[in-house]
Amino acid sequence: MLDTPTWAARHNYFWHSNPRSKDRAKAYFDKAIIRPRLKRAWAIYEDQGSLVEKRAEAWDTIVNFDQRYNGGDNANMKAGRTVQWATDSILLEKKDPVKIFDEALDRFRSYSPRDWDDGTDKAKAVQYHNELTDVIRNACEGLREAMSSEASYVGEEELLHIFDGLFLPHNTKPDYSRRGDLKTKWSSLSQGKFRTGRLPTTLSGPFEMNNVFQIAGFWACNGGLPPWLLYVNKDDYRLFTPENSPELRDDYLKECVDQIRLYHRTTENHLRAAETSEELLGLVTPKWDSLAWQEPPQVIEEARRIWRM
Repeated sequence: MLDTPTWAARHNYFWHSNPRSKDRAKAYFDKAIIRPRLKRAWAIYEDQGSLVEKRAEAWDTIVNFDQRYNGGDNANMKAGRTVQWATDSILLEKKDPVKIFDEALDRFRSYSPRDWDDGTDKAKAVQYHNELTDVIRNACEGLREAMSSEASYVGEEELLHIFDGLFLPHNTKPDYSRRGDLKTKWSSLSQGKFRTGRLPTTLSGPFEMNNVFQIAGFWACNGGLPPWLLYVNKDDYRLFTPENSPELRDDYLKECVDQIRLYHRTTENHLRAAETSEELLGLVTPKWDSLAWQEPPQVIEEARRIWRM
């Protein structure tokens, strides 16, 4: 399955993912430009035999473009990862919830907020620290309901599947049971005030539809297991299943998969047509106002340089 065609490997493009997770230009930029650059930089930096000047240049590249060092992470992402670590620890590893609550707070407290967004991320980090324990508690309750029919709890697992007519696999990672996903909803900041993160009442909204397309990928890769989608905030949780949501039923998911397949086919046509990564990026136009492009200034500067903007 992973015997990647030359026309894809030359762009460092080895598999497809949810097309609604980011615009196509951002996906090409990350895979064809940033990841190979970081791979080379890490190889040089970790090679003790490299010249001091070369290692220094490599470290500059890492600091500028590796999300772990350049401020590309954010409080929402860190809080969400912390919640999943905690629910895994409590439900899968059967650890003491009280101890996990304390350790989760310590883990989140170590997060260094962004320094390029006028303090917004710093304020969110303080707020989310206050919400963290309640979100974990509600997430555990919701996950127990979602997986009540399971013989045992299963955590995150990578799934790969090649859709008909394509050459590269679709790659996706369900959080639980090969078919379900946990989404945390944190308070939003507006005009200096926080409002509790809204739990959706349906899956028909644009943001929720992004999640439905992710779920459709699970469904296509796991043999059609009935999916579920769990949203959690500090006050409650809401579980969506095929029984209460038409967007999670087989006929709707099939339509989503058909759209995903068409999107991936276009991507593969681009990969074949472009001899170089620069040519590949020339086939698409970035949607600079999308969430995927909320990146540190140096990343945006490099992207605009490549697109000569």
